[in-house]
Amino acid sequence: MFSIIKSGMSSAMHELSVISNNVSNANSNGFKKSLVAFSDFAGGLLPDAVQNSSGGMGSFVNETRISDGQGAVLSTENITDMALIGNGFFAIQNINDNSVSFTRNGAFGLDENGFLTTGDNYRVLGAPLVDGAFAPVAGGTETLFPIQIPARQEDVVMSELNISQDGKISARYGEQEVLTPISSLTLGLFSNPAGLKELGNARFSATEKSGLLTLGSPLEAGFAELKTGLLEQSNVNVTDELTAMIKAQQQFNGSARLMQANSDMVEKLTR
Repeated sequence: MFSIIKSGMSSAMHELSVISNNVSNANSNGFKKSLVAFSDFAGGLLPDAVQNSSGGMGSFVNETRISDGQGAVLSTENITDMALIGNGFFAIQNINDNSVSFTRNGAFGLDENGFLTTGDNYRVLGAPLVDGAFAPVAGGTETLFPIQIPARQEDVVMSELNISQDGKISARYGEQEVLTPISSLTLGLFSNPAGLKELGNARFSATEKSGLLTLGSPLEAGFAELKTGLLEQSNVNVTDELTAMIKAQQQFNGSARLMQANSDMVEKLTR
């Protein structure tokens, strides 16, 4: 009995922890809420007749996965702010160890060297030019490079930055008529995005459960549409989360009362 009650309390505590994390990130750009799945101990090992009459052997956390639902978009009118409408993630690189992770938070800016970066100094990756022209992605993440947008070209200051809906980035320097190609923004698409591992700050890394990674550009078949001057908000519904929190708290309190009753019974029997 004690192990059954303890499993119920542990499950409730884990769910409360996940819900608390969701609520605390409700206003974080690109945040994806987590969902918890529970299972019965040895439930699948019992015959149907026993399962129908069994009172249960306790529960455990089967898995915690992210929800890839679309978040609402907010206008910022900043050309380097980007939102994805559909499937896919921006690919970003840690400048300290060159590791690649993925995010839906498109709040980007330019650093002092012209690199397109996130708010915590991760560099946004894209496909390099081939012979000075835009080219499709060829290979995996190792073929991608940080997107660098020079502020000057031949001592001429950049006068316009253009990011098209298909991810092509180009710039105008001075009064030149033709835009200069810079890079192609690259998106990562996973066969099972719910299996991604959350790293914090709306960043995720690939796992065995996330499935095959496919790289491509916005508007390609299966990939999201890119919108500049917009940001995707969190997909957390605070009302739903608070309702789930009340249920988890009631589960924990109920288990705690059962444990107290069990303790009282044992105490009376051992007097």
